[in-house]
Amino acid sequence: MTSLFGIIAHPVAHSLSPAMHNAAFKALKMDARFDAFDVLPEDLEKFMKEHRELKGMAVSIPHKETVGQYLDEIDPIAREIGAVNTVYSKGEKRCGTNTDAPGFLRAVKEAMPELKGKRAVILGAGGAARAVVWALTKEGMEVAILNRTGEKAEMLAKAFQAVKDPQIKVAKNWEEIGGKIDLIVNTTSVGLEGHEEPELVPARYFHSNQVVFDLVYQKKSITKLLVYAQSAGAKIVDGKAMLLYQGMLQFELWTGQKAPKEVMRTALK
Repeated sequence: MTSLFGIIAHPVAHSLSPAMHNAAFKALKMDARFDAFDVLPEDLEKFMKEHRELKGMAVSIPHKETVGQYLDEIDPIAREIGAVNTVYSKGEKRCGTNTDAPGFLRAVKEAMPELKGKRAVILGAGGAARAVVWALTKEGMEVAILNRTGEKAEMLAKAFQAVKDPQIKVAKNWEEIGGKIDLIVNTTSVGLEGHEEPELVPARYFHSNQVVFDLVYQKKSITKLLVYAQSAGAKIVDGKAMLLYQGMLQFELWTGQKAPKEVMRTALK
């Protein structure tokens, strides 16, 4: 009997997770299929109740912070981060974890091997931002959070005890950040194909000794953020790098088999 897996998100049409995971299943001759499910926030509870047949799920925007309430168990990492991006089965239980944080960390370290003591600006304050902030502060980076809604950024900062930890701060605008920025990470949905791409970073904040990481990816090109960063001489990383590494961790958790990295990487291209 075919084992069923899938990604839940809204929107979901842009997702390359089905191509990546189905290529891995095929390469290992596994009787399994990975589908995409466009789930509105108000339909999440109903979806989770009606789709117990799924052996594992990838969770994306806007469900990472809310899907946990429909699970039987959440592991310590996902609980500490406050976001679940991976659902897996353990016996009859449906459990949640977070592979975004280690996947992101592996991808960013390929471009910036030494993180300790450097400064990062995180754009956004949703589920993906929580994983990124958690990962970077664990590595000893100084982090500033910029978000369209200041209240949500404050909530994220407080969740990581920013008041007691000078490594995390909330800024209302770029001018408040000041100084040299070593890493910029976009965790918002700006840049998704079919959406408008307003300017996220003023040009003067890019420089050649910097890494700019956009968690958003496009199937055939790069986002405007990365185009502008690259033209300023910055090193760029698009979301496919993180998608690959967090996806490999998901695959191994779901199947108990070593993820075929090059097969999955090729599928993303």
